[in-house]
Amino acid sequence: MIGNMRFIHSADWQLGARFERFGTKGEALRRARLQTLRTALQAAHDHATDAFLIAGDLFEDAQVDDTVIEAALDAFRQFPNVAVFILPGNHDPNNGPSAVWQRRPFEQKPANVNLLLEPRVVEVAGALLVASPLKQKRSTSDPSQKLAELARSLPGDKMRIGITHGALAIPGKHQPNDFPIALDAATRAGLDYLAVGHWHTWQRYDQNRLIMPGTPEPDDFGQDAGSVALVELTARGHPPTVQRLPVATLQWTELNLDFLNLDAAKAAMEQRLDSLLPQADRIVLRVTLTGSVSPQLFDETRQWLDAKLQPYLVTEIRDETSLAFLPAELDALQQQHPLLAQTLGDLAQMEHFATNAPLPAAFSPSALIGLPEAQALLDNAKIDLRQLDIGFFKLAKQLLSAKLREAQR
Repeated sequence: MIGNMRFIHSADWQLGARFERFGTKGEALRRARLQTLRTALQAAHDHATDAFLIAGDLFEDAQVDDTVIEAALDAFRQFPNVAVFILPGNHDPNNGPSAVWQRRPFEQKPANVNLLLEPRVVEVAGALLVASPLKQKRSTSDPSQKLAELARSLPGDKMRIGITHGALAIPGKHQPNDFPIALDAATRAGLDYLAVGHWHTWQRYDQNRLIMPGTPEPDDFGQDAGSVALVELTARGHPPTVQRLPVATLQWTELNLDFLNLDAAKAAMEQRLDSLLPQADRIVLRVTLTGSVSPQLFDETRQWLDAKLQPYLVTEIRDETSLAFLPAELDALQQQHPLLAQTLGDLAQMEHFATNAPLPAAFSPSALIGLPEAQALLDNAKIDLRQLDIGFFKLAKQLLSAKLREAQR
């Protein structure tokens, strides 16, 4: 009879991720991921764990720079008493000589780092770690089937921990060629716990025996991420105790500014930004702009917002506004950019016919066309008016808004 086993289960670190959408600010996000790795290893040390599991995708891909690999190995080296077990995932599969695991830095890996490059069973603190690593980026096979195969020959009295990587086989939520893992895979393989990686948000199935912890450092907005799983097993066949440990370095925050009531929206935005200011150097912030707005008011508001966002580490502005013109502004647009003005008017009328949206008050009645003429234009273009919905016009207006603003600069 062995005593309790305690370990940390992590996955999807994707060290070396490029974050190209953020340009040069991507480097700050890459550094944060390494800091989060050190934080998680410190937690493993503080909780006196028997193992630190990485269930796939330690690296973004096999093309990461050697400096990224060396930085990860240095982090592991700082915690020599933490036994680290690394499984290849779909981003970093063990697919031959070109695999990241064959790179030169691994020739000098620390003694506490164990690579699970082949399906095998490893004894850890009296328990059995059963590994099914990935060797390719796509497959329709369930990698947990290999765990069941390996587990058949194991002694019945030792606790069993599986580790693999793939999508959870939830109808409508996974791709058939994305290593679909059955939701009862832990029970099916006779495991006390199954450590899985792949999706970047926290998932829990099979009576708490199958956990997908998500990425320890968020890489997008709206994720239920930023933690690792602290797992304790007490005896063979007993349910595990699982605790989420927050480890994230950065906070990804979303705010909205609606032009419908701009003064109130700006006051609320200012208050929220002031409350976040003490943590500005660790906040990734996205502001979504919504509502109808004139070009001049949009530019004035953007200047105000850009100044407010200056202190924050990484910012992103998502423009979902639509254009609204005052009569004088529309007259100026018709004089300076008549083709764009006509396109805007035609789009507004088509939206009116298709969705019964009100026509902008700024449009002159003489510029309007009737439904028969509009239908004829659509017929010539082989467009069915009945298939044009609110989403179509929303996207079309956003694209046109961007073109109009470019033209007016």
